[in-house]
Amino acid sequence: MSAGGERPAPLVGVAVPVPLRRTFTYRVPPGWAGSIGLGARVRVPFGKRSVTGTVVALPAEEPAAGVEVRDLGDPISGAPGLDESLLALTRFVADYYLCSWGEAIEAALPPEPRGGKRPPRIAAAAASPAPSPSPPAPPEAPLTLTAAQERALAAIEPAVAARRYAPFLLWGATGSGKTEVYLRAAEAALAAGSGVLYLVPEIGLTPLLVGRIASRFPGEVAVLHSGLGQNERRAAWEDVRAGRRRFVVGARSAVFAPLRDLGLIVVDEEHDASYKQEETPRYHGRDLAIVRARMASAPVVLGSATPSLESYQHALSERYALLALGGRVASRPLPEVRLVDMREEYGRAREARPLSEELVTALRETVARGEQALVLRNRRGWAQAILCLACGQRLGCPRCSISLTWHKRDRRLRCHGCGREEARPEVCPSCGGDVLRELGEGTERIEEDIAAVLPGARIERMDRDTVRGRGAHARLLERFASGAIDVLVGTQMIAKGHDFPNVTLVGVLSADQTLGLPDFRAGERAFQLLTQVAGRAGRGVRPGRVIAQAFEPEHPVLRAAAAQDYSAFFEREIRYRRALRYPPLAALVQIIVADAREAQSYRTAQEVVDALRAEAGARVAIAGPGPAPVERLRGLYRMQILARSAGRRRLVEIVSRALAPFEGKSVRRTIHVDVDPVSLL
Repeated sequence: MSAGGERPAPLVGVAVPVPLRRTFTYRVPPGWAGSIGLGARVRVPFGKRSVTGTVVALPAEEPAAGVEVRDLGDPISGAPGLDESLLALTRFVADYYLCSWGEAIEAALPPEPRGGKRPPRIAAAAASPAPSPSPPAPPEAPLTLTAAQERALAAIEPAVAARRYAPFLLWGATGSGKTEVYLRAAEAALAAGSGVLYLVPEIGLTPLLVGRIASRFPGEVAVLHSGLGQNERRAAWEDVRAGRRRFVVGARSAVFAPLRDLGLIVVDEEHDASYKQEETPRYHGRDLAIVRARMASAPVVLGSATPSLESYQHALSERYALLALGGRVASRPLPEVRLVDMREEYGRAREARPLSEELVTALRETVARGEQALVLRNRRGWAQAILCLACGQRLGCPRCSISLTWHKRDRRLRCHGCGREEARPEVCPSCGGDVLRELGEGTERIEEDIAAVLPGARIERMDRDTVRGRGAHARLLERFASGAIDVLVGTQMIAKGHDFPNVTLVGVLSADQTLGLPDFRAGERAFQLLTQVAGRAGRGVRPGRVIAQAFEPEHPVLRAAAAQDYSAFFEREIRYRRALRYPPLAALVQIIVADAREAQSYRTAQEVVDALRAEAGARVAIAGPGPAPVERLRGLYRMQILARSAGRRRLVEIVSRALAPFEGKSVRRTIHVDVDPVSLL
């Protein structure tokens, strides 16, 4: 009590979206005491500015003596808050992925309303399947299940009915009917009054899947992802929070959907690297789905034809229940995969050609029969680099250690690291030489080459350059599904989750391009990409075939992918990971120290290593510091440190303590921490 008998104003703890891993104490102004609750969004003074924060402690403890406590600012009118379950989930993100709680909360919430007012509710946005020019699909009748699908459902449905945490890995070939298992399990959850969360790697790439779900569950589906407009995303989020929509479909950020009484989580294509957020907070959507399912006492189904090594290892150790579907439904055969040796192709032609004779012949035959083809080249642009034949220099980005990519249609050189663009010079900037050679073809070049050998064919391209506009993914895929396109050329976008019955041919260029990258997951990515894109062929009544071109076709990873033999790939790959102590047999944290000053980046990185060794002793293996694979990016020099240990929690705690002294010390330096990285590039 104060001297006058008045109670002191209550104090609250507020998390703010700044890279400082603690909360801040504020005083609740008189008259507000009953109007501020946990999860409320408020404006608070922070230094010389005002920021939006979230109330996470009520009441908060008294601060240390001498610490100034400032008053809360205005509450955000109509701003959505977080309930206790999502506060707990975001706290886990902050603690495990080593970011601030405020940064984790910002990732979980939809954008703030403009001007601090509630936007009009747009129910149509929530009900629509990620926006499409075509009318909704008619209601779909459930399919007759195979015996393997029946067995999988018989394992999942009791966990749904009992509302208990149970992780399942649904492993089945492309076209084996995983989606129907998901939807039957979702029916059971909805019938029990529970909500369903269905995660996909990239919502913009799967409009047909979303349409299928919306037709199966009319009036129940909300779509949540960052590509929606601000008001649409906000309206969908509000519909879910209010219980008006009980089935959420979305990309990784939808793992934070405010579903009531969550009863089932599905993570489709669980192996996909798109589930990993590459900026703070660097969470993994699949792994966070597991955590949320455990918190909600709900079953979670991870599905893939090419499971991540982490998930398959968990299944082998019985942490997950393994549900195997086997081959395709209706006894349809998997496509025949041919590996074409491009060394022999070069020997015959005596020149480098991106398209083999075998692939060209197959494309002509496919189009002549009125069937469709997909051609994968996982590099965009016309040429990957421009080389001066006089001095041997490649035209590079002045801010990044990356060659500039030539985009012929736009007549621009672009850096795919920082986005810088410039005109193509007539002569070499280094030596003045006038012979500049294009190296390494991208999708733009392949599109033109195919058009040259298939006159009259309807050929289009799908990559980040052609589907920039809103709804562009959906429009292009719907045109392909309708038969308006004969050959679709694209990057890995065309490999993910598409079901086109008229596709009977898939061509893969440079199937071995990732195998030499300095990343322990290089083989896994190559296997997954080739297997997944091959699975787009022959999904209808006509058989499919795949022609994969490589300069090292005898590589065991390519051989296993061609045979669709996941077990053989896993056994070889897990031996390599065990020998070198890489995930899933060890925990891994990557730390990148970036600084505009090259020498300072190394000095700071060495200080980080010293701090790690002081905290860890012999319990953690530390590699580095050394230059990152991309040494310079956006004008910053980057040093890489890798820390490995047998236990994840222990490793995260050690890294957290070691980095605490570096927090907030310099605006010229950044330290990026990536727990469980999916790429070291």
